[in-house]
Amino acid sequence: MTLTRRLGLIVAAVLLLALAGAGLVQGWTLHEALQQLLAQRNQDAASAFAAELGPREGDLPAVRDWAARRAGELRLSHLWLRGHEGELLADIVPAQRTTATPGGWSRPLSFAVPAGRAPVAEGAHGVAELQLQTDAAWAQEALWQAGSRLVAALLLLAAAAAALMLLALRRWQRPLAAILLQAQALEQGHYLQAEETALPELPELRGLARSMNATVMRLREMFAAQAEQVALLQRQAQLDPITGLPLRQAFLGQLQQRLEEPGAPPVALLLVRLLHLESLNPRLGHDTTDRLLGAIADVLQTYVDRVPGTFAGRLNGPDFALCLPVAGVAQETAESLRAALAAVPALRVGGAEAVVGGVDGLHDCTPGAALAAADAALARAEDSEGVAVERQGDLVADSAGARAWREQIGAALAEGRARLAEFKVVDRNGATVQLECPLRVQLHVDGEYLAAARWLALARRSRLMPQVDLMAVELALRAIAADGQPRAVHASLLSLAAPEFIAEVAALLQAAPGAAARLAIEIVEGARPQGRAQVAEAAAVWSACGVRVGVEHAQATPQELPGLAAAGVRYVQVQSRHLRGLAADEAVRGYARSLVALIHGLGLQAVADGLGEAADLEAAWALGFDAATGTALVPA
Repeated sequence: MTLTRRLGLIVAAVLLLALAGAGLVQGWTLHEALQQLLAQRNQDAASAFAAELGPREGDLPAVRDWAARRAGELRLSHLWLRGHEGELLADIVPAQRTTATPGGWSRPLSFAVPAGRAPVAEGAHGVAELQLQTDAAWAQEALWQAGSRLVAALLLLAAAAAALMLLALRRWQRPLAAILLQAQALEQGHYLQAEETALPELPELRGLARSMNATVMRLREMFAAQAEQVALLQRQAQLDPITGLPLRQAFLGQLQQRLEEPGAPPVALLLVRLLHLESLNPRLGHDTTDRLLGAIADVLQTYVDRVPGTFAGRLNGPDFALCLPVAGVAQETAESLRAALAAVPALRVGGAEAVVGGVDGLHDCTPGAALAAADAALARAEDSEGVAVERQGDLVADSAGARAWREQIGAALAEGRARLAEFKVVDRNGATVQLECPLRVQLHVDGEYLAAARWLALARRSRLMPQVDLMAVELALRAIAADGQPRAVHASLLSLAAPEFIAEVAALLQAAPGAAARLAIEIVEGARPQGRAQVAEAAAVWSACGVRVGVEHAQATPQELPGLAAAGVRYVQVQSRHLRGLAADEAVRGYARSLVALIHGLGLQAVADGLGEAADLEAAWALGFDAATGTALVPA
């Protein structure tokens, strides 16, 4: 029973008791007054009757007849005549008149009134005293009418009081509902603040709202501080403290992601080596050498700042790396980079020299192979004029081929030539939490079903992502209905931004509520601030249908996690490049430990994505990850 209903029942009970008590007191008072009036009337009637009876002569039967006749005329209810010795001479009960009092109330409204007594003067034969009771029917009628009016008035008063009570309770319900909504939101990881000015007449609730708001603010500050601490640990684990560039593991993780990105164009990798670093440090001093390394990093950072998609890193003491997002410009960039380094004052003053080597057209290879090819070119640069660039191959498709692929993708989706792959997501006990299900598309009839790496980039550029993601949701719901196995599919921000996409997915979910309860939808790139509104809308709508909403690769910005929790996200996939070397690198472990603590503190689950080493998988369980996926697991 709700608090409002309990308060209403308590107030109603108190009100009814008060009104009933007032009615009983009023009725008892009226009854006593009428009873006293009847007693006085009995006595007055007895005195008058005795005076009238006294002068009469005649025998006793004639006196009795006369007394019976007068008793009926005077509306007496009972008359007794007694002799000098107290003997009963006559017991007269005149005919009773009908009363307007309901029969069932005659006894409760009766009166206990003593009979009026009066001596009879000489003349009435043998009669010494008379006793009589007057008819009390008029008093009962008066009491009944007065009681009826009193009850009606009390009922009207009760109705008016109940109406006022309901109005007051409804007015109080609004601030109570606001505080309840705030508490429920807090339980779900949403940090809402109640409007204190909305509670002017309820100081207790206003104080409660103020305390709740203070708690919400402290929680926000705590999670913000924790997110900043995680970001600091991330920088310590992934960034070089001297140059501010990503360290080797972080850079290789980014390079791996770029090389494995579905449909991504070929890239170029350049390496920069500061020659004879081991001799510069004792000759120039530690601080000067650090400034020289920082100057090289500043030159590389200018490329990162000016060219979107470019990223740099420090691989070890003398070696730096720069990844270019497109092929075909590596040679030109390497030459301009070496010229820029040669012009750095710190290098000229210190007599230091830097060489640049690289490989162009990298595609469909591992980070290790790309790094080995670039390192071989760097070795040739040291033996030549300081710059050497090799080409792996230019694999960029021409415009005609791209158009053909777009048509093939659209036709495959329209004809339903798609299926889901399945990769296990397991918990620490090895139990399958769900199946990760990326979409495969058959571009040619009777051909093979191709992974997203072969067609997803063109689907993005062709604005086909809503159709792609709707197909994945529909196939997942069918598969769940068939075997009951929980599954997860992807949805991109491009799809969320498309009109009606969220509603179309909701319609599919509502048509299959049983399967929807075992479906998870992971929003790719959902950590981007510009997509927060779409993520929040999708999470609210789809969660109402029973779906678990997750965010893939959201951990790149720890400060965004509190906002994602408030948006309704249930779990976060931690990207593999942030877990590279988890078992061996204490800095990476420290960052991952704090990140998992932040995710759990927000009420979310943490999933380690793409783990390739068994040692990293064991380290992930030790750090508290709730689930994991990757080649380190047994294939589905």
